[in-house]
Amino acid sequence: MNGRAMDLRQAFQASRHIPARSPASAPAPALVIGSGKGGVGKSIAAIAFAAELAAGGRRVLLLDGAQNLGALHVLLGVTPTATLESLLDTTMPPEALVAPIAPNLWLLPSESGSETLHGLTGTDRARLHRRLSALYDGFDVTVIDTGAGLDGAVRCATMRATRLVLLTMPEAAALTDAYALAKIVSLQVRDLPVDVVVNRVRTEEEGRAAFDRLAGAAERFLQRGLRYLGSAPEDPGLRDAITQPDHLLSPDGSPALRAIRAMAAERLELPPLLRPHTTGA
Repeated sequence: MNGRAMDLRQAFQASRHIPARSPASAPAPALVIGSGKGGVGKSIAAIAFAAELAAGGRRVLLLDGAQNLGALHVLLGVTPTATLESLLDTTMPPEALVAPIAPNLWLLPSESGSETLHGLTGTDRARLHRRLSALYDGFDVTVIDTGAGLDGAVRCATMRATRLVLLTMPEAAALTDAYALAKIVSLQVRDLPVDVVVNRVRTEEEGRAAFDRLAGAAERFLQRGLRYLGSAPEDPGLRDAITQPDHLLSPDGSPALRAIRAMAAERLELPPLLRPHTTGA
């Protein structure tokens, strides 16, 4: 962990509380980043969205929704001080897991290969996520990186989500899985807005064409509209960037990261802040 992150962690531990959100009549926004298919860049996109929103002055919780395949703490170079499994003991508060990452940005990491979590029933898994979602109101916005597949994304979408950001690629398998996720979410949470990001495109036209295919199917078979957030380019330099947490959080990162951050800054529909924030501790 770099020196800046260490200073933030120490300040957070000294304060012993989650920062209070500005009072508002509406629930705190919770953005679920899902894909259906693994390997489309969902976790990187979640980090980029969260970093840009935090840089814009919002207090952001980045939550790893892959309850037993957590990777965000690895990508961001964070060593968790407590485990998700420990929350099964109801005396452990969810706040104990939250770690500061950058100004205005906190991470709630997930577990990696816990036998206990693997054995949870669907009801117990939902109960655990409900405990985690109680943290949302302590922040201006929560960004949830779901696990690969449908179950985790649907579970996150049905628990206090205000928007699904659906990540896909311009290939048949990725678009098919993205449609499947949009379909199940539409059946479970009919009114949840769905935005689409097409990742790893060669041209902007390729991204728009992929979205049009997906949106056309959703309109025809699901009778619902999707909104296009934009596309991110195929980025050979991203492989090097993901080995360095500072690069993932930097506004001057690789082309794909910059494209996704621009979507967060310019196209996400979030309520305005009632007061500015300038610090993460």
